[in-house]
Amino acid sequence: MTSPASINTKDIQALFKGIGLGWPKGRFYYCAYKTDDAGRRLLRHLSPLTTIHDLADKPDICVNAALTHAGLTALKLDNDLLFSMPEDYRDGMRRRAAINGDFGASSPEKWDAIWDGHQVHVWVGVYARSDESLEAWCAGFEKWVKGAKGVAIVGQQDTSRIVSSPDVPVYIDDPKSQPDKPSLLEQFGFRDGMGNPPIRGIMDKHVVGGGVLDPKGKWHTFPPGEFLLGHIDTNGEIPPAPKPPAFSWNGSFMVLRKLAQDVDLFRDYLKGQAKKLGRSGDDIGARMVGRRRDGTPLMASKGDYDFTYASDPDGRQCPMGAHIRRTNPRDSFGADYGSLLVDRHRILRRAITYGDLVPRNKSQAEVNGEEGQGIMFIVLNASISRQFEFVQQQWVNYGNDFNQGNDRDPIVGTQLEDGKFIVPGDESAGRNTMVCNELKQFVTCRGGDYFFLPGIAAFEALSSDDCDWRQTDNASY
Repeated sequence: MTSPASINTKDIQALFKGIGLGWPKGRFYYCAYKTDDAGRRLLRHLSPLTTIHDLADKPDICVNAALTHAGLTALKLDNDLLFSMPEDYRDGMRRRAAINGDFGASSPEKWDAIWDGHQVHVWVGVYARSDESLEAWCAGFEKWVKGAKGVAIVGQQDTSRIVSSPDVPVYIDDPKSQPDKPSLLEQFGFRDGMGNPPIRGIMDKHVVGGGVLDPKGKWHTFPPGEFLLGHIDTNGEIPPAPKPPAFSWNGSFMVLRKLAQDVDLFRDYLKGQAKKLGRSGDDIGARMVGRRRDGTPLMASKGDYDFTYASDPDGRQCPMGAHIRRTNPRDSFGADYGSLLVDRHRILRRAITYGDLVPRNKSQAEVNGEEGQGIMFIVLNASISRQFEFVQQQWVNYGNDFNQGNDRDPIVGTQLEDGKFIVPGDESAGRNTMVCNELKQFVTCRGGDYFFLPGIAAFEALSSDDCDWRQTDNASY
C-alpha cells in the first residue's frame, strides 16, 4: 500500500501534475526510429525529463515524453512485457474509432497523415516560458535529429495557452458575458482547465468540489491509483498494470487527440438559435457547456467548484445534456447509483490549445488560415477503456444515463443528422423549454493515439543499452 509520503515526485513526469500558465508556449514533436538502438539514443537525448519536483524551480523549458505501443515494440522489448500492456493501448486509438465515435468528419481516413500506419513512436511535449527559450530548445533538438542516424521527426504541432483580455471580445451578443478578469480560455471563448480531480499527495488544490464526494456531502482528494500506476485506487486496491512492476511504476496511460474547433460554425449556430428562441446566444452557449464564459457554474454553488446536481434532477438549472454534466455527472444519478461508480470514470485532463483566439467579428480564416484552431486534448488515466473510452462512449456519445436518448454531447459529441439539445423550462426563472435542433459538428478529431507515459526511472531504463526488458528467450515477469 502507498501513502502520500511514499509518492516520489522526482519519479513522475511533470505533465501528470500539469504544466500550467508559467509555460504558455509549446511544441509537440512526433518522432520515429528505424532501429531499437536509434530509439534508445533518442530517449537518452531527451533525458533528463522534467519531473513534478522540478516545476518548483520554474525551469525555462519543460520536456516530457510518452511512447505508443509501436514505439515500445520498435525498442525490441520482450514479448512478455509488450503483451502485458492492456488491449486498448495495444490496439491504439485508430483501431478503436467505433468505440470513440470517430466516424463521419472524425473518421480516421480523414485524420492527419502522420497517424496512418503507426508511424509515431514517441510524443515529445516541449513547454516554454517564452518564445525565445522554446525556439532555442527546438533548434537544438531538430539539429540533433538531423544528424542522428535512424531518428526522424514525422510531425509537429505548435501549441499555446490562451488568456482572456477585455481587448479581445469573444461574446456573441451579451457583453456582460465576457470574462472580467484574465482567465485561461479554450477556442470557443469559455474558461478552460476547470474541474480536474485533485490527487492525494500530488495535487491537493480545489479539493472542495473537485474530488470524491462522500455520503455526508464532503469532498476528498482522489487516491493516486486512479491515474498513476502502482498505487492504491478508489477501490482500495492496486489496479492491474503492465509487468514487470518496475516498468509501470509511476507511469500512466495518455490519450492524445487533436480536436479541431469550428469557431465560425459555433458562433453562427448560437446566433441562429438566439433568433429562433428569443434568448441570448451567450446564454444558450452557457447551457450547452454547463458553465458561463467566466467559469461560473449554472448550478447554485459556493464557488466555481463546489456544487452538486442532486437538487436539479430534471436539469432545469443545468441541463442534463450539458457538456460538463455529461463528462463529470457528480451526483446526477442519485445516491442509488453511488459516487464510486462516477469516480471510477474520472479522467485527468492536460489539454493545451493550438491556433490564436478568434475575436468577435473576425473569421477563423482571417486569424488562423487553413491550419485552423482547436485543442490538443490530453488525458491521463490508469485504464484507457474504463476511464477515457467509457466517458467518450457512454456519456459523450450515448445519452441513456442522462435520459437523452440518441442526443449527443452538444459540444464534443459526434452528431447525428437529427441531433438536438433540450433546455428544460424553469418557471421560477421565467424561462420556457428550449429545443436547440440540428446540432452541428463543432469539434472534429484530426488524429491522435494512445501512449504510455513512463515514470522517470522506467524511462531511463528504456534508454539504456543494458535495458533488462529487451527481448530474451526466457523472460518471465
